[in-house]
Amino acid sequence: MDITYTDDGNAVFKMVNFLKRTLSDFPEEIRGTAVTPATEKLFTVRAEDERKILEEKRARAFHHAVAQLLFVTSRCRRDIQTAVAFLTTRVRKPDEDDWGKLKRLLKYVKGTLYLPLTLEATDLGLLKWWVDAAFAVHPDYKSHSGGAFTLGKGIIMGGSKKQKIITMSSTEAEIVGVDDFAGHILWTNYFMEAQGFKRKETIIYQDNQRAILLEKNGRESSGKRTRHMNIKYFFIKDRVDKGEITIKFCPTEEMVADHFTKPLQG
Repeated sequence: MDITYTDDGNAVFKMVNFLKRTLSDFPEEIRGTAVTPATEKLFTVRAEDERKILEEKRARAFHHAVAQLLFVTSRCRRDIQTAVAFLTTRVRKPDEDDWGKLKRLLKYVKGTLYLPLTLEATDLGLLKWWVDAAFAVHPDYKSHSGGAFTLGKGIIMGGSKKQKIITMSSTEAEIVGVDDFAGHILWTNYFMEAQGFKRKETIIYQDNQRAILLEKNGRESSGKRTRHMNIKYFFIKDRVDKGEITIKFCPTEEMVADHFTKPLQG
């Protein structure tokens, strides 16, 4: 990893050589480039009897390339995180469609080798998180969580992950999404305080008003569609009550974490 500190206080991260090695390790030549990491059909999977499973050699190559890209996403390439998160769910038995999706992602990587992650802290006491969820987008009807953390400019910590349970509404998926990132959110609080910084506020931005109401009020705001929810998903209410976290509404068009829940185009 190459790290550059600029005169205006920014930190710039790149992993150009590692990405070049990832491309050269792939058994097929990647021709051309792509403008996005994935198409809108990223989460689409054929029926089991229609799939063409990769032979062992290409399956190993698929697994290797996805592991290399996963290594990069957690360090400086947040832009490919959603595509990589989906492909990690396919490594056990990848098919021809998965191979095509991986090649599409590698085309995007080829065209953006020098794209940096630039970080800038404008207020070390104000911790901002965006958390979102895409409802029932996986073939088994599970939803997908996305989260992003910043101190001003650039995503310091981001995540894109398949949820572990099937939810019954987009509101429930959003609450599960917050639970998926609760540990990371609280850790950032404790880490900044341990470095000697006085924390003013930790804000979680969400674009679902119903989910925000439940996270603030817990079961008191539950209706017929949310009474079944496990009490563990109201853990966040306890942290809101203690003043460790503030939940605020964010319009969907300003939802940063939307990039970590679906393959946005354009």
